[in-house]
Amino acid sequence: MRIILLLWALPLVFFWGWYGLSANDISFGTVFFSRQLHDAIFDIYGRTLGLPREVLPGMLAWACIVDSAIILAIAAFRWRARWLPQAMSAFSRLRDRAVSARPPENVTQSAPSDRVLPAE
Repeated sequence: MRIILLLWALPLVFFWGWYGLSANDISFGTVFFSRQLHDAIFDIYGRTLGLPREVLPGMLAWACIVDSAIILAIAAFRWRARWLPQAMSAFSRLRDRAVSARPPENVTQSAPSDRVLPAE
């Protein structure tokens, strides 16, 4: 599972690192990070898909979000034996704390007094 997570994370870090640097033309003196290469690559992708190049970064971001959700859901399912009992005990502690903080049902509230409090 660690290899799958590594094979998922490395391309994302590589692509979004390149995208961020090339979109802002932080080229470090190389062609790879230049804005000209950035525009050329998105022009090629846009022509290949028949879409304007301005919509491609949003489509890539959405695809990365969906893929990440799928990979993280698989990881959570695989590791549920470790995190599920801890999560269930944490939820039960929160529920017990909320129940104990609630006032008893049979106690009536006192009538409001006529005096004005400083905050009013």
